[in-house]
Amino acid sequence: MPLPDLTYFTHEVEGHSFAGWFRTVSAGRVEVLGIGLLQTVAHPAHVAAANVARQTMTRFIKQRRGLPIPTVEQIKAQTN
Repeated sequence: MPLPDLTYFTHEVEGHSFAGWFRTVSAGRVEVLGIGLLQTVAHPAHVAAANVARQTMTRFIKQRRGLPIPTVEQIKAQTN
């Protein structure tokens, strides 16, 4: 049985907006892909939007150093 498409969602926590996707993988189990950032960024026309998005994400991640981010192996171990 194929897995359903990802569903986009936004959520506000303590005045900060977050975005992510989720899908139901089985009864009572969901996978959540949360990027933890929803921000509108202005940029000059000559700068590619994808580059601005990457730079914005990089700044966001670097500001949160020290937060526990599980490895792929840890995530897989939790789902087995």
